[in-house]
Amino acid sequence: MPAGLSPQIRILPGGEQRLLAGIGKLDAESLAAYRKAHGYRGLTRAITKLSPDEVITEIFASRLRGRGGAGFPVADKWRATRSAPGERKIAVANLMGADPTSLGDRALAEGNPHLVLEGLIIAAAAVGASEAILAVRRDWTAAIERLRRAAADAEAAHLAGYLILGTDVSVQVSVWEGSGAYVAGEETALIHALQGDRGMPLIRPPYPAARGLWGVPTLVHNGETLAHVAWILGHSAAEFATVGPEEAPGTKLVTIAGAVRNPGLAEVAMGTSVADIVKLAGGSTGTLKAAFVGGPGAGALAAGELSATGYEYGALGAAGAHIGSGSVLVTDAATCMVATARFLLDYSAREACGKAVPCRIGPLRLVETLDRILAATPRPNDLILLRELSAKIADTALCRLESLAPRPMLTTLDRFADEYRAHAERGVCLAGSCKTDPVSPLLAPLAS
Repeated sequence: MPAGLSPQIRILPGGEQRLLAGIGKLDAESLAAYRKAHGYRGLTRAITKLSPDEVITEIFASRLRGRGGAGFPVADKWRATRSAPGERKIAVANLMGADPTSLGDRALAEGNPHLVLEGLIIAAAAVGASEAILAVRRDWTAAIERLRRAAADAEAAHLAGYLILGTDVSVQVSVWEGSGAYVAGEETALIHALQGDRGMPLIRPPYPAARGLWGVPTLVHNGETLAHVAWILGHSAAEFATVGPEEAPGTKLVTIAGAVRNPGLAEVAMGTSVADIVKLAGGSTGTLKAAFVGGPGAGALAAGELSATGYEYGALGAAGAHIGSGSVLVTDAATCMVATARFLLDYSAREACGKAVPCRIGPLRLVETLDRILAATPRPNDLILLRELSAKIADTALCRLESLAPRPMLTTLDRFADEYRAHAERGVCLAGSCKTDPVSPLLAPLAS
């Protein structure tokens, strides 16, 4: 019987179904089932038929960009790591599931661990790394068990470990368990944690490709990126690029939640409109109001923008949102935008590592300001303060997670300013979901 997924992971039908195609159709713990479905074909090709430079060229031709949020070109990262001086290099799969609302990496680790493992070994071999680490959240017990089993079975079949497939390539794979902190999604914070230190981001440069774990060149990718690597080498760069926009083709795993009829995980072609993504989950349960795209640091897009906004780096960035962790939170007319922004911002504030002063203090002050607005007890310049403090956080942030924290609030302030005014000036929630008491009207106008 196929190995099951955790109850909260629900795979939605439709979409492209490349990475998700095998989940639920093969035994996640069976190497034989994975190989029968053409598994490790990409590794065999990469190790026995191509040189490391040719593998990197293939990834470059695919135009694959990292699926962890920032969208950095994968081939550029590999070239930097491969060209870095030093005999010892390390490859890391970041399966820390930093954003609890995003289920893509967990679904892959539980439902098709060999796909992630294959991509990790290919990446390690291409950059010259003889060590590979699968870094997994400690509470993903099923994923940890299946990844350990996959690594052991692959080594027994000479697909990992010493002299892979009879070649001179060796990649030792280990599984590391860590606490699931939001900041662990940032690669330098994960590297700190792997070294036994508190997970906090580092000032860059130097980048991990030059000096990472234990001071050696280190390649870090999330699980979905590595799964795409295995798919590309098992098929071709040309086939990978048959879907999605030319500058960033391929598919993306998207977790759709909130006010939708069938929340779950879908795989969509890059460039698919956000409106079509919402339809994969059965549409909104009420009158569609907005979608927060990108996780805790999401940008809010109004309902009227969803059809015209493609789910890809450029279009989302221009609209004030981003790919982020691959989550889409749908809201309806009964959802207060101020309260939702406050909820997301509060999460970022609580999960902040506190290394930088803007991270330690800024989000907390923003939450306090929103609390005053929601309680209808604002100070005269609170709406202006929200923008000014957010700008300072973005300008001085040490990591991307921190710089994005104010985005849910800023984008709702731009698109739903009337809800902020109604709370602040009249103590009224236009969505009818908050209770506040009327106070004196706010004297300062809304900052533009």
